[in-house]
Amino acid sequence: MPELKLSKPIDINGEKVDKLTYNFEDMTARDKVEATKEFKKSANVVMMQEFDSDYHLYLFAAAVKKENTSIDTEDVLRMNAKDSIKAEALVRDFFFLTSEE
Repeated sequence: MPELKLSKPIDINGEKVDKLTYNFEDMTARDKVEATKEFKKSANVVMMQEFDSDYHLYLFAAAVKKENTSIDTEDVLRMNAKDSIKAEALVRDFFFLTSEE
């Protein structure tokens, strides 16, 4: 699986983690719905999903959870801002920029 190398490790379940593996390929519509619910539960609104970088972080967290169920969204959201920009770009590239339609 692909992984995002973190420039600054984060603490997850008592361990320092310097990379996050993720799985966009096997995400289902249900995974996307759950990520959207979690995003909205945090008092956010998706305006235009293609351009909403905060929403992209929740989709990235869902892809990380798809690969490792012991990691939750709050763990992923503790990554530093520089790494979050990389995660957002991965989501944008996979879901929105590679679309043939």
